[in-house]
Amino acid sequence: MIVKKVKAENIKDAVKIVASSKCDEYVYEKLAKKILADSFIVEDIDNRAANILKQEAISCDCDVAVSKDISLFKKGKSNIVICANQNQIEKLILKIQEQPFGLKILSKQISDINSFQLKQIICANKKISLNKTLVMGIINLSPDSFFKNGIEDISVAAETALKMQKEGADIIDVGAESTRPGSKPVPVKEEMTKIKNFLKMFRKKSKLPISVDTYKPEVAQVALDEGADIINDIYALRYKNKEMVKIVAKNKAAVILMHMKKNPLTMQQNIRYNNILSDIFNFLSKQMDIALDNGIKKESIIVDPGIGFGKTVEHNLLIIKRLFDFKSLNVPVLMALSNKSFLAKVLGTEDFNERHLATAIANMVSVMNGADILRVHNVKETVNALKVVNSIRGI
Repeated sequence: MIVKKVKAENIKDAVKIVASSKCDEYVYEKLAKKILADSFIVEDIDNRAANILKQEAISCDCDVAVSKDISLFKKGKSNIVICANQNQIEKLILKIQEQPFGLKILSKQISDINSFQLKQIICANKKISLNKTLVMGIINLSPDSFFKNGIEDISVAAETALKMQKEGADIIDVGAESTRPGSKPVPVKEEMTKIKNFLKMFRKKSKLPISVDTYKPEVAQVALDEGADIINDIYALRYKNKEMVKIVAKNKAAVILMHMKKNPLTMQQNIRYNNILSDIFNFLSKQMDIALDNGIKKESIIVDPGIGFGKTVEHNLLIIKRLFDFKSLNVPVLMALSNKSFLAKVLGTEDFNERHLATAIANMVSVMNGADILRVHNVKETVNALKVVNSIRGI
């Protein structure tokens, strides 16, 4: 006789586990939902609402963790953790949807998180399917790139992008200004010219979706005029008031909202957070609301927690470990950690070549933890690594 603990990554795997018992097919999905236990953290909830939520959750057989302040009926706000399977969550949603103190809103939020499925990214008339992890190949037109692979010859850059497409890139991300720590801005005209020339050349040979790495509205407009599909904005629409959000909305483009402390020149100085994960989540949620309020569709928004942008090594590692937290934003999550310096610090070596394997490993952990898009320098290696991961997950 053998006994072992099992864990299912999704409902499909959970059904397979239940089916192994050769029980009646009628109970497959019901029991599978019980196997898929989830945890919800509700932060800054009114203690009055927390008390009601706790009681209703317990009545649905959920496991609940609350602070002493809630148990003692003290005024204020607290955090509450709920552990439940799918059946219990569905019951809880129904129980609190007519309750006071914001629980009706919370009911909808939990319902949205519980049922939402990503299907595609919409960029004007182009749709990018999310039926797999997407690979975004990086093209640097700036010689100041931290990766030391900046390509100033536009024709070479275009050929490199075409090579990435053949290797399996789903999107090309092109930028003409380095945003590495300590970097200085490039004049708008220079950045605009490089981006425009690249797009003109690449668009003659490929219809592959193109993301342009810029936070400058003027550059974004030129890029979209020349056939770009996505604006990758490290300032998450904060630069120059609301000019960028208006341009993205008007062109019905997609946008990547990235979290960054301060600016590239100062972001690694005096790094402080109240709670790194909550602070990033709240920032991205707020910027998403600004995008939505200004006419950008939710299906056109991508979020990036900003690995290396105002974070310590420990912060970066925690983001990778807890990446699933950001899935509750209900939009694609992009990870851009390719060959970054925190990997060198983890490895204890400044040899740049040593970062390639570390990048592949960190990216695959990110995929297992919920990444939808990987922004990388080494496309071929990433595509091959994904084949292995997807083969394992598909069994």
